[in-house]
Amino acid sequence: MFTLRALPAGPGDNELMAAYHRGLRSHWSLSRRVLARLLAEAGQGGWSRAERAMLSEAARAQGLSMRDRKGLHRLLNPGAFPLAANPLKNKRLFVRLVREAGLPAPDSHDPEREALAQWLGRHHDIIAKPSYTSRGRGVERFVRDGDRWRGGHRRLSETALLARLHRQWARGGVIQQRLATHPALEPVSPGALPTLRVVTVLDERGAPEACALALRLSAGEGRPVDNFNAGNLVLAVDDAGRCGAAWRGGMGRVRPGRHPATGAMLEGMMLPDRDAAEALALAAHRRFSEGFAVIGWDIGMTAQGPALIEGNWNPGTDIVQLVSGRGVGTGRMGALYRHHLDRLPDRRWRTARAIETEARR
Repeated sequence: MFTLRALPAGPGDNELMAAYHRGLRSHWSLSRRVLARLLAEAGQGGWSRAERAMLSEAARAQGLSMRDRKGLHRLLNPGAFPLAANPLKNKRLFVRLVREAGLPAPDSHDPEREALAQWLGRHHDIIAKPSYTSRGRGVERFVRDGDRWRGGHRRLSETALLARLHRQWARGGVIQQRLATHPALEPVSPGALPTLRVVTVLDERGAPEACALALRLSAGEGRPVDNFNAGNLVLAVDDAGRCGAAWRGGMGRVRPGRHPATGAMLEGMMLPDRDAAEALALAAHRRFSEGFAVIGWDIGMTAQGPALIEGNWNPGTDIVQLVSGRGVGTGRMGALYRHHLDRLPDRRWRTARAIETEARR
């Protein structure tokens, strides 16, 4: 995988993209600018066909495309690389730091504390995640079923499951308790724990500020993840915790506002623990602020209250722009993005490349 930075020709940028492109042009050599221009002509920047179909013209006019966000976020989040030292990509490192900080999170297996078989004996529902992945890729759920375990459509003995989990651990993955969904949300997220995406950005004083919210729900397709790009649902949430229109990945707006699998009403429902979830995201960013100006948090909405599932150094801009109907270049979020771009050290601009590799170590 690569980070690509494309520089389009001519005017047309909104304020956020103008600040980003202006910084690149003013610090780059001619050869680097030419390469970035060629990337733009090859369609490596700007809006994809899917985004044009999904997002309103008004949102795109002041927005940040998924193609452009990574190059921008890599400038704002220098702690992202190398990946092995990035606590928002190295899931095992993330688990350890969250535990040390005392933040509420799923119980995770730690071989230095107890054997995997002993840990497994205390749980009946678990999640196994590979490290360094995103978008829910490779995530598996296993549920105790009598003296065996069920994973998807398979049934495994405990011996077979232990062998599988040991292999996952050996590859750097994490093994965690699967937390129960908040009872109020069970009818609208069958099959996967719902998460509240909270995007936090460091403000002018260096304190985290919550700038965007989006509730992610399972559509009930049997996968143990609620990611929008896996065909699940995303909704807006206002300051009072009331949900707005729902959208389904790859299918557009959900009409007439009911869950496609359960029929439960989505639009207008109240999200429990909204304020506590936002407070948890802010507390998490305070712990992970070194090297990260922007973080997208996934806060699990559980029966025991909000729990920290993971943080994302390169949060998707599609869902927050979709549910809000606004580009991230507007309001406080846009102002804080520009604040950080305006204050980037010259060296960070100069060392950025049109094409960068994803260094693991």
